[in-house]
Amino acid sequence: MMDRWSWLCPWLAVALAAAVFMLFGLTWWSALLAALLLVCPALLLWGLFITRPKSDEPAVHTHGMTMDWAAPFYDVYCRAVGLGQGFRDQTLRVAAIRVGETILDVGCGTGVLTRRAGEAAGPAGAATGIDPGQGMIRVAKKNAQRLGSRAAFKVAAIEQLPFEDARFDVVLASLMLHHLPPDLKRQGLREVHRVLKPGGRFIVADFYRPCNPLWWLLAWPFLFMRTTADNFRGTLPDYFREAGFDPVQGKGRRAGILAFWTAIKPEEKTA
Repeated sequence: MMDRWSWLCPWLAVALAAAVFMLFGLTWWSALLAALLLVCPALLLWGLFITRPKSDEPAVHTHGMTMDWAAPFYDVYCRAVGLGQGFRDQTLRVAAIRVGETILDVGCGTGVLTRRAGEAAGPAGAATGIDPGQGMIRVAKKNAQRLGSRAAFKVAAIEQLPFEDARFDVVLASLMLHHLPPDLKRQGLREVHRVLKPGGRFIVADFYRPCNPLWWLLAWPFLFMRTTADNFRGTLPDYFREAGFDPVQGKGRRAGILAFWTAIKPEEKTA
């Protein structure tokens, strides 16, 4: 099932398409514009009702926004909106993964970043991706097997990670924190802190305060959504510090609306 926020895109697209016809009537250019606007709801219906994949893993419950309905075309969508190889490259540069490290990718989607992180860690390391979407994990496992990747994937949610304390050297969160309301952000970040080794790195790539007026013109409605408000108000790093990470360092921007951070779990103090 889709959560309520996942319906925002299709309903907004349908409303805009209807407004175009009401204001300008039926012309070739208004029909073309409406068709472009209706791509989002058309893809949603295709992914939700026609090509929805089954999974051999039990579902997990989460109050966060999920993208499972998009699993059949998620990789194509990411490339189309500029979140393809270049974005993954920048994320991995910030992560600076070393050979032999163990990596967890929370909200891994179809596992592209997880597989690449596993390649960077080499045979002596390991990469695991988790996502609450059964369809996403099914696609991730299928792609990993097809490509000969050693990355492992599991249906799970960030607010209840099925791993022991101090398990991972690196945790990645690529464009997933804006899917969580404030209480779930706090709970999920505490879980990330728990499963990281002392001195481990939490690497975040997510939406942040836009750098130019044009982005603000498009993005201002997200200031009123519980899941995205703190991202666009610029308070997301406060959540990292509240969860116990120190230091928290900004590691650059992308496209004027994305930001990268490295948050460190402090080393344990010795008596």
